[in-house]
Amino acid sequence: MTDLERLAADGFVVEVRQQHLLLHEVPYVTSTREVKRASLVCTYIESAGTILPPDNHQVWWTGDYPCLPNGQPISQLENERGTRELFPGCTINFRFSNKPDGLSAFPDHYSKLIHYVTVIQSQARALEDVDARLNKNPVIEERRSPFAYDDTASARATIQTMSARLKLDRVALIGLGGTGSYILDQLSKTPVAEIHLFDGDVFLQHNAFRAPGAATLEELAAKLPKVEYFARRYSHMHQGIIAHPQHLDASNLDTLGRPDFAFVCVDSGPARTLLINHLLSLGVPFIDVGMNLQVVAQTSKLLGACRVTLCTPSRRDHITQFVPVEADGDDALYRQNVQVADMNALNAQLAVMKWKQFLGFYQDDFNAYNLTFTVNTPSLVRDAGENTSS
Repeated sequence: MTDLERLAADGFVVEVRQQHLLLHEVPYVTSTREVKRASLVCTYIESAGTILPPDNHQVWWTGDYPCLPNGQPISQLENERGTRELFPGCTINFRFSNKPDGLSAFPDHYSKLIHYVTVIQSQARALEDVDARLNKNPVIEERRSPFAYDDTASARATIQTMSARLKLDRVALIGLGGTGSYILDQLSKTPVAEIHLFDGDVFLQHNAFRAPGAATLEELAAKLPKVEYFARRYSHMHQGIIAHPQHLDASNLDTLGRPDFAFVCVDSGPARTLLINHLLSLGVPFIDVGMNLQVVAQTSKLLGACRVTLCTPSRRDHITQFVPVEADGDDALYRQNVQVADMNALNAQLAVMKWKQFLGFYQDDFNAYNLTFTVNTPSLVRDAGENTSS
């Protein structure tokens, strides 16, 4: 019998939501000696089908601070004060920390929640005949997630409210080269409902050396389209990856649809120009990435930079300043095929971090719309923002 089932069998009103166990209707005493009810909340993390034991002895509380019958706070519970959204739809006001004397850790969620119910409810019972056992059926949240298994990392770090800001319906990733494939690696770990991949190339052996993970010889011999190779690889984690084995051009732009956001990872100036103009006409925010590396003959070392440029319907005048749109400049260097996995990965990470800033996951103090990392310095310069100092 699981902890949830044991609590329900005892008559408690319990619910599992967003990898948290909620025990509702716990009676408590307010500072004005009124008896009210609120909920206890703790993480309820599953790993490969097994519920993990509690990783601490703390719980969250949704009500006012619980008091003794005389209206004085139960000081033994005190840990952290502050109202915040723990996860979408659940606002907590306090975090409590308490355990029985001599107990180093709670062995299960049942004993943990029973302990807190006993401490809080016993004070209310001194004033009224109340009980948290209302004998209602437990509620288990219907799973609605693009992930093949729950995002326990966000739950453990208590950042589910921030992660929920990334829940776009549709993101387009145009180009699955070195940088684009690393962007996919990061997007697959976000709650975007659908990730649409666009690329007409085949995944070959040289691609494996600047892509995340390790391809097998059998996978290389299969010569799958890049989008199919990566869709198969990341479908183990994210179920909403949709492959489009084609390069986008003027004849098939309609297959792009109208995504909520797009990443443009192409190395052709004319193709980039076509895509950017199309996205601008649709009013779709996007990030364009670029990288150039070249061999310095005098030193036999590589020199270059990678770039991330954000464009939104309200901020687009900087595009021509930072993004190469002709078949020269950065593109000519790009086609030398001097690419290295670490620079591809860094270019992708900067792009995804900027995307997360745009959606409010990360704080953004400078609101930069262009980032350039130079490898020989090494330095990161931010431009086209409210503050352009570097």
